[in-house]
Amino acid sequence: MFTQAHSPEQSAFGKLENGRDVLILYVKEFSKEVRAINQSALSGYTYNWFATEQKDAYVLQVTWANEVHIAIRFNSQHFGLIKQLLEPKDVILTTTPISELMENARKSDYNFLEFNDVLTFSNLYFATPSSEYQN
Repeated sequence: MFTQAHSPEQSAFGKLENGRDVLILYVKEFSKEVRAINQSALSGYTYNWFATEQKDAYVLQVTWANEVHIAIRFNSQHFGLIKQLLEPKDVILTTTPISELMENARKSDYNFLEFNDVLTFSNLYFATPSSEYQN
């Protein structure tokens, strides 16, 4: 299935309240999909990794039961993020710039980020392209 892939504009690493490592990705283009998935209350998804034809990037495609899907493109400048995903990590996909989230936390004197529309993925990891995983 061909789909439009979008690259993260910002990323950050952190820890969740339970101490687990988390990778936060900001991809503004997924606002509509994030709302649709959250409104449908779907939690089960499958994901696949693909290499581009030129083998210069990897694409993570995630599909939910309602056929809503997203595709995140990791170009060469994002390979450090893929390296972090060689071991399972929790991932938060946000449609709000991370810099804005951090500024709001600073202004409120919080030591945590307050998210609005997000998708969360538990134990997501990079694997050989074309392998399929379900959650």
